[in-house]
Amino acid sequence: MKYHVERSTSIHADLKKVRALVEDFKHWNSWSPWTIVEPDCKMSLQGEPNTPGHKMSWDGQVIGSGVNAIESVEQNAIHYDLEFIKPYASKAKITFKFEVVEGKVRVTWTMDSSLRFYKFFMIPIMKAWIGMDYDRGLKMLKTMAEKGHIPAKTTNGGTVDFEGFNYVGIQRTGTMEDISTTMKKDFEKLTADVHSKGLKPKHWVSLYPKFNMVKNSMTYVAAVSVENPDEVDMGSDYISGTIDSGKMLEIKHEGSYEFLGNAWSMGMMCARAKKMKQKGVPFEYYWNSPQDTEEKDLKTSVYFPVK
Repeated sequence: MKYHVERSTSIHADLKKVRALVEDFKHWNSWSPWTIVEPDCKMSLQGEPNTPGHKMSWDGQVIGSGVNAIESVEQNAIHYDLEFIKPYASKAKITFKFEVVEGKVRVTWTMDSSLRFYKFFMIPIMKAWIGMDYDRGLKMLKTMAEKGHIPAKTTNGGTVDFEGFNYVGIQRTGTMEDISTTMKKDFEKLTADVHSKGLKPKHWVSLYPKFNMVKNSMTYVAAVSVENPDEVDMGSDYISGTIDSGKMLEIKHEGSYEFLGNAWSMGMMCARAKKMKQKGVPFEYYWNSPQDTEEKDLKTSVYFPVK
């Protein structure tokens, strides 16, 4: 069963600069949505950039192993042969297309692959997974070309003991594209209501009880800690709950919230590779506030409760 994945972005930079980040594998670590998940992954390069046979091989504990090689080069496109070896063997054709439109470089990243017919039910989720990775990768490619660096850093903090707490919050379901706008409004309301009640929360979090990548939707709860939720009347817009104490995989993220998807991807891939079983609802924990902290100094942890 064949399937196709395609994502695009527009980059305000010189075509030569953009293309150099794609045609030379030594630059891929700066924007790849996978190597950022496992920066210590063993990797080797062969051949000349922008030339058929230029090759990147990797062998990781989290992102698996494989080989990506330039198959052919055109004036406005580069074609690759991609082979995954572990954890699952598969092959794919990859293409990057470049087009200058109104002074910007339009980059289109495609994948064409297939699954055995009896795995047809996996195609929607595979397309969703890969599409989200492509979105993260293109966002970093755009930022590298325009700014020369990614204003964020993601590291694996390992399994930690977390002390739980009660919370009150606003629950909402929407698309992943809408989340930044709606969550900002919800936290503005939450902050105002908390202050009006004279509360001083110790913890600010966003919980994510439901994901549906295929339908591009999620449910989140923008929340703050309270000692006794039953004693606080926040109104009908609010729900209450508890984050249980226990073992959690902690992924630390410093810098712009725009790249928090890297932390989520790192956590999910690490948990899957190390065969950790999720025990509860994952959540973002905000160590400081964007209202009084420079973007580069923002600190966030993404926690994955595990058994």
